[in-house]
Amino acid sequence: MRYSAHMKILYTSDIHTHPNHLFSLLSASKDEGVDAVVVGGDLIPHRLPTEDRFGIIDGQRMYLKETLIPAMERFRKGTDIPVYLDLGNDDLYLSRGVLEKYNGRFFNLLHMQRLPLTDAVDIIGYMAVPPTPFQRKDWEKPDSRETPYPPSNRVRLTGYITKNGSLEETAIDPASDDTIENDLSVLSRTIERPFIFVAHSPPYGTPLDVLDSGEHVGSGSIRRFIETWAKKGLLLSSLHGHIHEAPFRSGQISTTIKGAICINTGQHSTGNRPLRYVILSLNRDPLRVEIVKGVPKV
Repeated sequence: MRYSAHMKILYTSDIHTHPNHLFSLLSASKDEGVDAVVVGGDLIPHRLPTEDRFGIIDGQRMYLKETLIPAMERFRKGTDIPVYLDLGNDDLYLSRGVLEKYNGRFFNLLHMQRLPLTDAVDIIGYMAVPPTPFQRKDWEKPDSRETPYPPSNRVRLTGYITKNGSLEETAIDPASDDTIENDLSVLSRTIERPFIFVAHSPPYGTPLDVLDSGEHVGSGSIRRFIETWAKKGLLLSSLHGHIHEAPFRSGQISTTIKGAICINTGQHSTGNRPLRYVILSLNRDPLRVEIVKGVPKV
């Protein structure tokens, strides 16, 4: 891995908002001369043409097999830049089986994993989000027993999942012990050294999780996780997505929690707009993460 005094990382999320974003991401990674690429969830484009003919499950799996995997294979054959990514709440869980066949070859899957980023720093991923107003529920679960979802009237607890191998109706139980908070407790037991945290949901009550309406819809459990590990000096940065409009509404792509820089690049949800990404520098001495290039100008 090319890494001496500092490591350049390209970070983005929610590349599903336009089919060209995948190719823009890979092209920008080479042009920027980065040492690693991180994508914080939601990989599969909205409204795939194949969904009308083959259904949503087969449509998503076909996209991964016929477009994303070949693109990643070509990218990795032409460069030694590692890629870290995973699905987000708009991607069906059943689609992940396609990615798992290539995990560790063309990319590294992040969810519930602690992986080495450098010889001194790890990268840890978590892709589940608190309940949303949407029907796809594969990646949704209560935030915590005390606060299962953000205080919004638009949250929907019923929908469908694919975790069991087919499309089936489901209902999220707010009283369930299967929470984001408990998952993060499991991840906490794996932490041994400094790390960068990649969570699809942004932390609650920040410039990174605000809707156009002004409501905050991020995860309180993720915020507490960030506060805990940043205060201990081990969390260097947290990288997020999910709430596309937050940086446009708040005017910020980053905030700081207990000394750790937290980022949501945002993404244009409609139209053929440029991919939004940032270039980060992971500096060795002193060990820190900073933004060295903000989102490209539109």
